[in-house]
Amino acid sequence: MRKKQSKKSGKLASEAIKDLEREISELQKKKASLNRDLKKLDLNLEESRQIEKKLQGRITKLEEKEVKLRDKKKRLAQKQESLGEKLGKIKLIKDQLEEI
Repeated sequence: MRKKQSKKSGKLASEAIKDLEREISELQKKKASLNRDLKKLDLNLEESRQIEKKLQGRITKLEEKEVKLRDKKKRLAQKQESLGEKLGKIKLIKDQLEEI
Protein backbone atom coordinates (compact mmCIF):
# COMPACT_ATOMS: atom_id res chain seq x y z
CA MET A 1 0.00 0.00 0.00
CA ARG A 2 2.85 2.30 0.72
CA LYS A 3 4.30 1.72 -2.74
CA LYS A 4 1.00 2.73 -4.31
CA GLN A 5 0.91 5.92 -2.30
CA SER A 6 4.53 6.60 -3.12
CA LYS A 7 3.91 6.13 -6.85
CA LYS A 8 0.80 8.27 -6.61
CA SER A 9 2.66 10.99 -4.75
CA GLY A 10 5.51 10.82 -7.22
CA LYS A 11 3.10 11.13 -10.13
CA LEU A 12 1.33 14.08 -8.50
CA ALA A 13 4.66 15.78 -7.80
CA SER A 14 5.76 15.16 -11.38
CA GLU A 15 2.54 16.67 -12.73
CA ALA A 16 2.86 19.63 -10.39
CA ILE A 17 6.41 20.20 -11.61
CA LYS A 18 5.25 20.04 -15.24
CA ASP A 19 2.46 22.54 -14.49
CA LEU A 20 4.96 24.86 -12.84
CA GLU A 21 7.32 24.54 -15.81
CA ARG A 22 4.46 25.44 -18.18
CA GLU A 23 3.59 28.45 -16.05
CA ILE A 24 7.24 29.51 -15.94
CA SER A 25 7.45 29.14 -19.71
CA GLU A 26 4.31 31.29 -20.17
CA LEU A 27 5.68 33.92 -17.80
CA GLN A 28 8.99 33.97 -19.71
CA LYS A 29 7.09 34.48 -22.98
CA LYS A 30 5.07 37.31 -21.45
CA LYS A 31 8.24 38.85 -20.02
CA ALA A 32 9.95 38.69 -23.43
CA SER A 33 6.91 40.26 -25.05
CA LEU A 34 6.83 43.06 -22.48
CA ASN A 35 10.56 43.64 -22.97
CA ARG A 36 10.04 43.93 -26.75
CA ASP A 37 7.19 46.39 -26.19
CA LEU A 38 9.33 48.38 -23.78
CA LYS A 39 12.17 48.52 -26.30
CA LYS A 40 9.74 49.79 -28.98
CA LEU A 41 8.47 52.43 -26.59
CA ASP A 42 12.03 53.49 -25.80
CA LEU A 43 12.74 53.85 -29.51
CA ASN A 44 9.51 55.79 -30.05
CA LEU A 45 10.32 58.03 -27.10
CA GLU A 46 13.81 58.73 -28.42
CA GLU A 47 12.38 59.43 -31.88
CA SER A 48 9.82 61.79 -30.33
CA ARG A 49 12.58 63.59 -28.45
CA GLN A 50 14.57 64.03 -31.65
CA ILE A 51 11.50 65.39 -33.45
CA GLU A 52 10.82 67.74 -30.55
CA LYS A 53 14.42 68.96 -30.66
CA LYS A 54 14.17 69.68 -34.40
CA LEU A 55 10.85 71.46 -33.97
CA GLN A 56 12.25 73.56 -31.13
CA GLY A 57 15.11 74.58 -33.43
CA ARG A 58 12.63 75.54 -36.15
CA ILE A 59 10.57 77.52 -33.65
CA THR A 60 13.68 79.38 -32.53
CA LYS A 61 14.54 80.27 -36.13
CA LEU A 62 10.97 81.44 -36.77
CA GLU A 63 11.07 83.59 -33.64
CA GLU A 64 14.33 85.17 -34.84
CA LYS A 65 12.75 85.89 -38.23
CA GLU A 66 9.72 87.36 -36.49
CA VAL A 67 11.93 89.76 -34.54
CA LYS A 68 13.70 90.83 -37.74
CA LEU A 69 10.40 91.34 -39.55
CA ARG A 70 9.02 93.42 -36.66
CA ASP A 71 12.14 95.61 -36.78
CA LYS A 72 11.81 95.97 -40.54
CA LYS A 73 8.12 96.85 -40.18
CA LYS A 74 9.00 99.50 -37.60
CA ARG A 75 11.68 101.02 -39.87
CA LEU A 76 9.29 101.03 -42.83
CA ALA A 77 6.59 102.71 -40.72
CA GLN A 78 9.11 105.37 -39.71
CA LYS A 79 10.14 105.89 -43.33
CA GLN A 80 6.50 106.10 -44.36
CA GLU A 81 5.86 108.72 -41.70
CA SER A 82 8.94 110.66 -42.77
CA LEU A 83 7.91 110.44 -46.42
CA GLY A 84 4.41 111.66 -45.51
CA GLU A 85 5.93 114.65 -43.73
CA LYS A 86 8.14 115.41 -46.74
CA LEU A 87 5.18 115.13 -49.12
CA GLY A 88 3.23 117.48 -46.85
CA LYS A 89 6.08 120.03 -47.01
CA ILE A 90 6.33 119.67 -50.80
CA LYS A 91 2.58 120.25 -51.12
CA LEU A 92 2.83 123.32 -48.89
CA ILE A 93 5.68 124.70 -51.00
CA LYS A 94 3.75 123.90 -54.19
CA ASP A 95 0.67 125.67 -52.85
CA GLN A 96 2.79 128.68 -51.88
CA LEU A 97 4.38 128.75 -55.34
CA GLU A 98 0.97 128.64 -56.99
CA GLU A 99 -0.08 131.69 -54.99
CA ILE A 100 2.78 133.68 -56.39
